[in-house]
Amino acid sequence: MLIEILVTVILVSFAAYILYKNIKKKASGNCDCGCCSNHCSHYKKN
Repeated sequence: MLIEILVTVILVSFAAYILYKNIKKKASGNCDCGCCSNHCSHYKKN
């Protein structure tokens, strides 16, 4: 029971970290898609 809770907490923390990082990049005007190509709206700005 404790191990399931621990794994869930770790997964939720990791997901929250990734979302925070992407939101922070997007707020600063950077591309957060990970594969910026010519179809990305931020590609033209860089």
